[in-house]
Amino acid sequence: GAGTLNFIGGGVAWNSWIAAGKYNSIYADNSGIGGGAWNTIQAKADYSFIGGGYFNTVQSNAIFSVISGGEGNTIQTNALECVISGGSSNTIQSANADSTIAGGLLNTIQTNANYSFIGGGRSNVIGTNVLGSAITGGDGNQIQGHASIPARRGFIGGGNANIIETFDDESVIVGGNGNRIQYDGDFCFIGGGTMNVIGTNADNSTIGGGKANTVQPNAT
Repeated sequence: GAGTLNFIGGGVAWNSWIAAGKYNSIYADNSGIGGGAWNTIQAKADYSFIGGGYFNTVQSNAIFSVISGGEGNTIQTNALECVISGGSSNTIQSANADSTIAGGLLNTIQTNANYSFIGGGRSNVIGTNVLGSAITGGDGNQIQGHASIPARRGFIGGGNANIIETFDDESVIVGGNGNRIQYDGDFCFIGGGTMNVIGTNADNSTIGGGKANTVQPNAT
């Protein structure tokens, strides 16, 4: 390898490499860091890679995981085959599988939210135990999680402060501002607009757009 003051853990990082940069560290097998500074691949995060950037971390046991670049991004412990492509202060939390954050700032895929995707934007959250969901961008959007009844296979295209609540299956908010699909609203759709609400347990409901429109709870 090359660079300055890089470290490959003595006796515990077999077949790993650091190509360039400074103050980068690897403690896992078959892993690599391309460059940058203060990047770390922790113990037993085998077959992982950090391309560059600064202060990025693949935590212990997060095998086959990748951080391409950016700053302050983290893939937490026991994640499997997860990717952060860039951006700043993005986090894929522990026990995730096959989840991706493509970029943006302060985006989070929470614990055990497998097969989920955040494309970019700022402060977007896919919650705990949510399965197969996506937020492609925007600011402060949420697909909410739960210990036993999370949202599943939801989609938010963008906009600001849009929320798909827990126990909502296969519901969509394309964009807009402050739109919400409330608890247990399966197969629901909001196209855009502002402050539109599909009420609790109002399955198969649609609001195309506009402002402050409401589908009442239990309307199916």
